[in-house]
Amino acid sequence: MATLEMERRLKANRVEVFRFLTEGENLLQWWGPEGTTIPEHNLDFASLGPWWARMVGPSGDGAKVGGDVVRLEPPTSVELTLSFFHEDGSKGPQSVIKFELFSEGPEETRLCLTQTGLEAEHIEDMRNKGWNSALERLATLVHSHQRSN
Repeated sequence: MATLEMERRLKANRVEVFRFLTEGENLLQWWGPEGTTIPEHNLDFASLGPWWARMVGPSGDGAKVGGDVVRLEPPTSVELTLSFFHEDGSKGPQSVIKFELFSEGPEETRLCLTQTGLEAEHIEDMRNKGWNSALERLATLVHSHQRSN
């Protein structure tokens, strides 16, 4: 199994970034690549336990993903499992996603994302087609929120 690691710097304090990473109404605005909608979900990483989301891409293709929030340490980290569901409702292979937040000043946070349990051949797709876009959406959301305050 392989590990994906990514890092972003966000122009907001760690508490604010943690809210965008964990609260359902915020997650709906950035979870998934650009153009993704989430018409059905139980998407909230602010408490331990199960979560799921049906994600629909711009082409209309959809996928159900889900797992459990397994560790929550506000405002520094959240860890969750993630599996894609097959059409018959069974779960595919599970990976573990960990978001860690580090204060880099009063209004700057370094976000480190680690996803373990991936097949090596899926790493670049997850990075290029998934996380790069989702994290860019998160950065834009955080930045626009900071400007409006």
